[in-house]
Amino acid sequence: MKKLTTALCLAGALGAAAISTAAIADETNPDIIHRQGIYKIVGGHMTALRSALLLQNDKTAGQLEYHAQGIVEAFKRMGDAYPADSQRGITKASSAIWENPDEFRQAGQNAFGAATNMLEVIQMDGSRREIMASFRDLGGSCKACHDDFRER
Repeated sequence: MKKLTTALCLAGALGAAAISTAAIADETNPDIIHRQGIYKIVGGHMTALRSALLLQNDKTAGQLEYHAQGIVEAFKRMGDAYPADSQRGITKASSAIWENPDEFRQAGQNAFGAATNMLEVIQMDGSRREIMASFRDLGGSCKACHDDFRER
């Protein structure tokens, strides 16, 4: 009886793994995977940057520039992350991206500009108020793009 239970559990686990692998394979689009990876990097740096700004202690010294630079570098690597037909798959990208590419490109340039500005403010030893303002500007540019070009 114990061998039968073990065999059934093993078969169930293997079956579940095969099904989930097939589902992943069916929904894999390299363009989507690429841009989602970049946005995860940006999100991680934004979270850490926000935390470092709120803590602002010896542990966070030097982290502001690191995280701001990380966001700028991630945005630089977006490349052509939204080519034609790259909305096919599991994505929250809105069709407005492909319907209004110039507006979308401008939104991306706004976010990159805000990230670059924040990095410059940090590198010039801006005040906490200036850094917080540039962080809010970056967050606002991200939100604007999400509002216009991301499905909920």
